[in-house]
Amino acid sequence: MAAPPLMKWVEIDLSAIAGNAAWVKAQLPTGAGFVAAVKADGYGHGAVEVSKAVLRAGAERLGVRDLTEAAALRKAGIKAPIQMLAPVLPAQSAEALRLGVIPVVESLGQAQALHRAAQGGKIRLQIDLDFGLARWGLPPKELPALMQALSRLRGLTVDGIAVHLGYMPGKNAVEAEEKLGAFERLTAPYKRLDPGLRLRAANSTVFMDFPHRRFDLACVGNLLYGINRSKLRPAALKSPWRFSARVISMREVRKGASIGYASEYLAPRAMRVATLPVGYADGLTMEPAERLIGLGASRSYWGMRGGLKLPFIGRCGISHVLVDATGCPSLKAGDAVVLPVRRTAARVPRVYR
Repeated sequence: MAAPPLMKWVEIDLSAIAGNAAWVKAQLPTGAGFVAAVKADGYGHGAVEVSKAVLRAGAERLGVRDLTEAAALRKAGIKAPIQMLAPVLPAQSAEALRLGVIPVVESLGQAQALHRAAQGGKIRLQIDLDFGLARWGLPPKELPALMQALSRLRGLTVDGIAVHLGYMPGKNAVEAEEKLGAFERLTAPYKRLDPGLRLRAANSTVFMDFPHRRFDLACVGNLLYGINRSKLRPAALKSPWRFSARVISMREVRKGASIGYASEYLAPRAMRVATLPVGYADGLTMEPAERLIGLGASRSYWGMRGGLKLPFIGRCGISHVLVDATGCPSLKAGDAVVLPVRRTAARVPRVYR
């Protein structure tokens, strides 16, 4: 017996992700590499599947936010270097070593805990600096003292020095350039002493808007998934994400009828309305189509069917949304509609190609 059709699903094009990774690699200076950020389940695309695709395309390391994510990759048989993008707690040191990750530290205490857990074995780590984002990281002025203290821990190697800026395209470019320059000047003496030291400062937006600051090891996420937030430079990327849901109900709505939660939407004309079995639990917006009751149809959000837009109407529910299908007279129950949705949608099945 054939399986029933999926009512909602995300189609992931792994060849698009691999192509995006290859494009990133081609932009890097000679000798530089990149960390493929696969945190948050590969930005919702599936960390294991994405990891395999980007490694084949030339990624040097995989970037995760915590040891649970690292353990999932190791369980799947992935042996590539895994770069931690956030510090681990001292109590997690033994697990970090067991998984063979490259930890990032912001204090001597964290490094000492890792050193003790290594029991005389070799360990490499990175130092994360805080240049104003204030999420974690060592104050830059404390780097010399930490580097000196770490040099006394036998078997410990500083693999690299990293920073993540709070840069937003079109917002604070001058500030970002100043901080990137300060980062380069601060780390220059250590780079001269150890040419193999990996400097890491370029996330996807820095990678695009400050190509002269890509350093030794970029760390990209959005670019891999076809998202370029740069307002300055285009990128030859493909989108690997396509979220679809099937129509479960169709109805005719008379002009002037109030529909949706709180009766927030008044039909401006006779309409065909389709119901889709997805809502804000699946990543759709909760924003109502109209902030006040009115007669104008909002087109802030919409689905697509055969190149036609189907605007959202009314307030999006936890597991359903209404769309205006008046302009698509052939639409019927069971037909698939492509929807804009945040790239998490954890409950929704993935289909890979």
